[in-house]
Amino acid sequence: MNDEGPANSNRVFSVEELRVASMRSVDAFAEALAHKDDARAGEFSKRLRYETLAMLRSYDGWEDDLIAWVARREEAATVEALRSQLNDRLKGQCPEPIAEEPESHLSEIARSVAAALDAGNRELALVQATKLHDDALNHHDRGMARVTGILSWIGNRYEATLLEEAMTESMAGDLLGDVSFREQAEALMHYTRVHLHPFELEEDDEKITFTCPVCPSGGRLLQNGQYADSNLGMELQGPRPFTYGRESLPVYCCHEPAIEIASIQKTGVPMFIVEPSDELGVKPCKTYLYKNSAGIPERFYTRLGLEKPSSKPS
Repeated sequence: MNDEGPANSNRVFSVEELRVASMRSVDAFAEALAHKDDARAGEFSKRLRYETLAMLRSYDGWEDDLIAWVARREEAATVEALRSQLNDRLKGQCPEPIAEEPESHLSEIARSVAAALDAGNRELALVQATKLHDDALNHHDRGMARVTGILSWIGNRYEATLLEEAMTESMAGDLLGDVSFREQAEALMHYTRVHLHPFELEEDDEKITFTCPVCPSGGRLLQNGQYADSNLGMELQGPRPFTYGRESLPVYCCHEPAIEIASIQKTGVPMFIVEPSDELGVKPCKTYLYKNSAGIPERFYTRLGLEKPSSKPS
């Protein structure tokens, strides 16, 4: 297989790099074991552990930030009522907790993967890696359901601008600084793998396109019936920047325009660009990472109520 791009292309990644980057880490681990490449398997074991812990901290931290936002505005009894209502309404709707201390639980399984690999027991290593992935996915699905429930509580209780405020504050983590395009792309590949589902990567001269058969978070929430109950899954009504100018957008999905707006306000360009499908939860959404900000179509700014800068270095 020719793993190189055309001689005159502006390609940054090889075909093989894109293939491996888009795989679930547990699948990449299994592939390396099948080839008896223990060193490579060890690399994917570490990648899987890093992703599972990043996922856990992301969702747990997001929930904590949203609860803290509510706590600054409501009495303690209201906050406790929110937690209680959320737990009651999500019974049977999302996975149960994987352990009393999820991070310790996942770390212990990750160590067992490494130990089995060091002992030369590939079969046990794969069993444990699969368990690590599956337990982490359960926590992921629980986390995205809980966050959506809290966002819906906020959206149903307050006006839209306050929901947007809560969303913006909870998305106000460190944005990527002045890094190379390869580093930007590798970071976004990592963030996408954190959702523990496979996706596709395609690079052309102007951008990289990320495509999931079904969005592993927002799309699966729709498929799982989260929005059948507006108390657990409300839709933000538009058109407005936080709905990408659409008539409405599922509340979980609104974190994408929140990130884009925050990054444009900080750097002048979006950290990445999400183009939602016309049938959310059915058709795949696409995410774009442009190599040169000058090539970003103006419509990706105007849908957020912003103007594209007249000039911005790539």
